[in-house]
Amino acid sequence: MKDINLKYIEDNYIEFEEVIKIANIAADKLNNLIENKLVPEPSYVVKSEITISSSLNDNHKITVEKKYFHPRVLELIKMNADNLNPEKFKSEFKENLLLNLKNHAHKALAYGNVFDENLNIDNAKIESALEEEWNYFCKGVYGICTLQNNENAIIDKEVAVKRILNFIEKKSTSLTNDEKIELQELNAEFNKSTSSFAPYQRESSSRGKYLDKLLREFSLDNLIQ
Repeated sequence: MKDINLKYIEDNYIEFEEVIKIANIAADKLNNLIENKLVPEPSYVVKSEITISSSLNDNHKITVEKKYFHPRVLELIKMNADNLNPEKFKSEFKENLLLNLKNHAHKALAYGNVFDENLNIDNAKIESALEEEWNYFCKGVYGICTLQNNENAIIDKEVAVKRILNFIEKKSTSLTNDEKIELQELNAEFNKSTSSFAPYQRESSSRGKYLDKLLREFSLDNLIQ
């Protein structure tokens, strides 16, 4: 029986050899795109040790490594295959993040205190936050925790998590009807942008630490995705 974590990864991600086959590019080309930060690193790496033995009472060990990418890698390869300006891609990525943030109805909750009471943005603080998000994206982190692995999903997830934390901070000991409706709405919003995570990651993820726990606390287990 296949391990549930391997099944999750194989069902939701594309392995390196399959990526280059579908995208019709050389392995070196994909590695160069990753190195130049035009394509994120693999979100998961699976290493396996295989032992070959024979009736001669001998054995030989082989280590096999497989790299798995979020499916959006194919779109990014197509977009950036001939891109000779990685800095432009980075700049546009951060501009899109900022635009999505500014247009979000609950933007004030995102990234701590990057907005003042008049919703004016602190340029130094937001630049630091955007640079951090860029680094997470390049490392394949958002291929793990967001469904779409793009600028919209990154902002949506950030806000969704902060809204849940805000709800936890102000909720009643026993949910009112309005709070129950709000929690259901927060759950739906969170699920639009955020992945389920591999089973071994679930408990320590934002979904496991906050949302799953909250839904169980108030006997809304049926809403757990």
